[in-house]
Amino acid sequence: MALQTAFQQVKNFANGPGATKLIALKPLLESSSLELEKEFTRILQILQAGGLGQKRKKKLPRQGLKWPFQKADVEQILQLLERHKSALTFAMNSDQM
Repeated sequence: MALQTAFQQVKNFANGPGATKLIALKPLLESSSLELEKEFTRILQILQAGGLGQKRKKKLPRQGLKWPFQKADVEQILQLLERHKSALTFAMNSDQM
């Protein structure tokens, strides 16, 4: 959820006053926004379905909880996040020049 909050703050910044100066960031945000929000939703659904949601925590004993991701899944998610982070950082730095 902290990632969603951080991304939302960047979106708010890009839509706020002075956004016309963000030549590189604004188009990138629009393209990244949909992909990241879709990925965040997918991850949340997997976590909730996998027994890590609030409702399931009450029903299952601690031993019944299982991490729903494989190592390859986590690596893929991290690569996606890193790719978007690098692109957004580059765009923000470009707009500062």
